[in-house]
Amino acid sequence: MAMLESIHLKNFKSFADAEVKLAPLTVLVGANGSGKSNLLDALKLVQRLELGWTLTEALQGRREAGREVAPALRGGSMGVARSAGALVELTLRWSSGRELLTHGMGIEVRGEPAFRWERMTLDGAVRAVWNAAVGKEGLPKAVRPTLPSEDGIHTVLVPSKAHQSFFREARYSRWSSRTMEAALFLEVLPARMRGYSPQQDIELGTEGENISSVLWSHCQRHPEAQQEWVDWLAELCGPEIVGLDFSRTELGDVMLVLAEKDGTRTPARSLSDGTLRFLGTLVALRTVREGSTVILEEPETGLHPQRIHLLVEFLESVVRERGLQVILTTHSPQVLLALSPEALKSTVLCARTPDQEGTVLRRLGDLPHFEDVSQRSNIEHLFTTGWLERAL
Repeated sequence: MAMLESIHLKNFKSFADAEVKLAPLTVLVGANGSGKSNLLDALKLVQRLELGWTLTEALQGRREAGREVAPALRGGSMGVARSAGALVELTLRWSSGRELLTHGMGIEVRGEPAFRWERMTLDGAVRAVWNAAVGKEGLPKAVRPTLPSEDGIHTVLVPSKAHQSFFREARYSRWSSRTMEAALFLEVLPARMRGYSPQQDIELGTEGENISSVLWSHCQRHPEAQQEWVDWLAELCGPEIVGLDFSRTELGDVMLVLAEKDGTRTPARSLSDGTLRFLGTLVALRTVREGSTVILEEPETGLHPQRIHLLVEFLESVVRERGLQVILTTHSPQVLLALSPEALKSTVLCARTPDQEGTVLRRLGDLPHFEDVSQRSNIEHLFTTGWLERAL
């Protein structure tokens, strides 16, 4: 299983120069505008580039047949650099067993966005580099073998590399589908989850729109797993949930129905936003490929404060059981209260301070005296009184 070990950002949006280590479950906290969403935008940008998108597509959005199929990154190309004309640098480091893969890039956003350099390192021994200094004119029409230089760096010349990452050409086969390329950015939208979905549609969409067919298929293939969904929903909901059922049409479309102890049957179209968000998150993390990276923004939205601990319990258990890596943002002190001590120390504070340039990233466990202070005062108090920011 691969895990994103760290991310280093320079001149990217609110980040002047910040690096942070990540854990299997990493919670991002901080005030509005502190940089939490900017960090997730960096991950989304790298994913798009690793998928083979051009820099312009990754920043400005993608269109096919005249229609938008993917929105622009927030702010587009004009909003990516912290200071105009400066080089934007992003470096991600992954681990898999004893192997380390580092993917770094430098992007210039003057007029049309372009790479100034890109670098891949595997275990510090086999490296591939593209640098604008190699020259953009007269590049070969096809990819050449790597050209080793005296210092061991391998230069890869690929057409149009000023506008597109060489990741797909230079990556190593055993790392396929292990990096941001395969990450899931989950944005569960209850309004998209209330309709019928085709029963053959069994891979959950990023907005949870086909949750009924995914659950139907999962319960067909794993009948014993149905009780797990019932148990979680019974803990969450006011009415006592005793079973899952499905309404089916003649065309083979299905809709989830919750069965209550008193005989009431509530279809997905009538379920609350909070119930659908909770269920969508559970289904996504239970059915995504093992070892995947999943990114969530404020998954506790719509949940009763006394039920948020259920979400955290599920997140910590599914990360252990399925080898997942989950990165999420939150504004809820209840999320922090429910975290295990290990996950709490790995929580990352995003903050802006008067005496430091740009967003600061710091794990709570690395804050001075955090462990001692947190034993005397609960994390909710430290969170709501601003002690965490002052500790920087």
